Amino acid sequence: MGEWDYWFVSGANCLFAVLPGHEDDPRLVRYGEWAESSEQLPRDRCRGGPRALLDLDADREVAAHEAARRWDDWASFAAGHPPALPPGPYLDRAYLDPLGYPERRARAEYASQPLIRAILEDPELADRFPYDPIRHFGPDREVYSADGGADVLPTPALLALDGRWVEYGGPDYRRGFNAYPDAPPPETMVVRVLYRS
Repeated sequence: MGEWDYWFVSGANCLFAVLPGHEDDPRLVRYGEWAESSEQLPRDRCRGGPRALLDLDADREVAAHEAARRWDDWASFAAGHPPALPPGPYLDRAYLDPLGYPERRARAEYASQPLIRAILEDPELADRFPYDPIRHFGPDREVYSADGGADVLPTPALLALDGRWVEYGGPDYRRGFNAYPDAPPPETMVVRVLYRS
C-alpha cells in the first residue's frame, strides 16, 4: 500500500523464541536476507514461522523478571535515603516563574536531594538508574515488571494481515502489538522483516 520501497526477512536481532520441542520444524523461518546465515541461529530462535510454533511469552517472561529485579534494586537503594521528588515539580515552578526561580536553580535543587545526589555523584549508580528514577520506576513493582515484559515483542511498526500499517504510538500501540500475534489461527505466519520506507 505504498508504505515501503522494499522489505525482506531479517528482523536483525529481534528473533522469536521457538516453542520447546519444535526446534527442528521445517516451517520455521531461519534464513535472513541481511543477517547471519541460518546455521548461526541458535536452534531455539527463529525469524518467524507459524504462530503455534513460536513461544511469544518466553522472552516477555524473562524481561518481566529482569524488570522486577531492577525495581527491587532501585527500591532497596532508595530505602537508604530520604524520599525524593521527581524533577517535574521543580521544572514546573521554573516555568511559572522563570525570573524568580530560573531553570538552572530548579535543576540544581532537584539534584541536591540526597537520593538524587548519591546517584549523580557515583558513575556506577548513574549507569544503573536514570536521571528521573522516581518517575521511571514508579511506585508499583508489578506495573514496572509488566511494562518490561510488554516492551520485548513490539517493533516500530506492525503490518496486519488485513494490510493495515500500524506505527508506534505509546502504550495502546504496545498493548495492541502484544495482543495481535496471539489472535490469528495457529497456522498464521508471523515473521520479522526489515523494510525501507
